[in-house]
Order: sequence, then structure tokens, then C-alpha cells
Amino acid sequence: MSTIDKQGGAGVYRLVIRGELGDRFAAQFEGMQLTRAGGMTVLTGELADQAQLVGLIQQAQELGLEIDSVERVGSGQGG
Repeated sequence: MSTIDKQGGAGVYRLVIRGELGDRFAAQFEGMQLTRAGGMTVLTGELADQAQLVGLIQQAQELGLEIDSVERVGSGQGG
């Protein structure tokens, strides 16, 4: 995970989950783009702050999903 910036973590993040999730999971991650390839599912989207990122990670864990990686891929609309 990259260092949180002065904006408190606002930015575009990519969360990679092991396994190709079915369509029912798309509703669980509203606001995130869900793509599947090569036995992995990638969730990509803009998050407001570090708290929202932690919430997304916790949500994946509560669903029993195995997280492969979390990466900040952009600064989002604000910067």
C-alpha cells in the first residue's frame, strides 16, 4: 500500500481479490468497478479517505474473500 498523502488518503484504489467473483458481489461493492481475469477479481474506484479504504477491506474480509493486494493507482478528482 502506498503512503497516505496530505488529503487523508483520497484517491483511486485497486483491490485485487483471489477468485473470480460472481455478479452478486457487484452490489456488495457499490461504486467500485469490478473486473475478472485470470482467476482474480479487481475492484477499482475512487475512495474519499483512508477510513473508506479500511471499510472496503473489512467488507471483503467479512465476506470471506482473500485479498491479494491493495494499491493506490491515482489521486482522484481532487488532485
